[in-house]
Amino acid sequence: MCDELYPELNDNNSCFDKNASLVIKQEAIVNNVRYIKESTGAKVIAVVKENGYGIGIANLYNIIKDEDIFMYAVTSPCEAIALRDEGCDKDILMLTPISDFSELLQMVSHNVVVALGNANQLPELIYIYNLTGKRPRVHIQIDSGLGRYGFNLDEMPDFKHYTEYLKIEGCFSHLAGSAKNYKKSVAKQVAVFKAAIEKIKASGVNPGICHIANSKAAVTFGSLGFDAVRVGSAILGKVPADTKLEEAVWLESKVFSVYNRQEGERIGYSGEAELKRDSFLAVVRIGTSSGVGLIQKVPVDMSIRGLIKNMLKKMNSVPALSVWINGKMSPVIGRIGVSHMTIDVTENPVAEGDTVKIQVNPLFVHPYVKRLVI
Repeated sequence: MCDELYPELNDNNSCFDKNASLVIKQEAIVNNVRYIKESTGAKVIAVVKENGYGIGIANLYNIIKDEDIFMYAVTSPCEAIALRDEGCDKDILMLTPISDFSELLQMVSHNVVVALGNANQLPELIYIYNLTGKRPRVHIQIDSGLGRYGFNLDEMPDFKHYTEYLKIEGCFSHLAGSAKNYKKSVAKQVAVFKAAIEKIKASGVNPGICHIANSKAAVTFGSLGFDAVRVGSAILGKVPADTKLEEAVWLESKVFSVYNRQEGERIGYSGEAELKRDSFLAVVRIGTSSGVGLIQKVPVDMSIRGLIKNMLKKMNSVPALSVWINGKMSPVIGRIGVSHMTIDVTENPVAEGDTVKIQVNPLFVHPYVKRLVI
């Protein structure tokens, strides 16, 4: 099952190798974990879902395993087992409220903490207790506004009734956030989460470790007054906020060819780009199939104030699609192809074979791209 999820672990894909490497800087990741711990003052739950946010779950685990991580979090049984196979003996939290009996039994047998987020799970968990004599470990999951998983505040069962069968060790929720007035949105969800915790306490149950802050909230507001922060993208320095986090992951390739073109010529598919001057161009043999240009869009505040702020930000920023060659930024010109892209290096004379550094979201980087830990 894990081979199917993580084909890059196989050795028979050499003919599909991409002309690039996803570079993973260990020191930056370690520094980010330490910064998060110091700045929030909370326990760190390291989210390593989606194959360690694209860098490889084994890579990420082995880089941070000595950094006093309180708990790891995953979204699939395969990821939990992969951590155990890698030697992880710390607690692992299954964030997805799975209700399939075989998966639940598998998680309990691997000592994985299960998210308890809906009533359908209860009969299965009770049956596992009756079958094994072992109380499944759970964190109660609350829907504070995301509308995806978790108990609604007014539909929570009497958890005291289930403590005979379950070991309740924590309580958590996931922030939905908002492009408009993020602070107010977070405060509203925190209020719902606090009310849920009080309701659990009132039933005579200790809610255990409580956590709601994700990466963006953790670097913006800290722990929000709870016991732990649950961070994944922040560990890789991939948070759209002004922080001291270090960029830990990027894509590297080489300049394949260089050539001159005259003013007025058009470049790329559909001739979208017209040269405004005589130009010196470079071709790099990677494109969208390697994850270039595939960036998860951040919601835009559509209020007048938000639109003006976004416009000013764009006016004062570097081009949206740029790369670094020899330490200098150069813009991509024309549409990015599946396996090629063109760079305007008129002001940055380069040569074939020079290293090209590209910011990417590692989640979108193809599994056949080599992961290079430095």
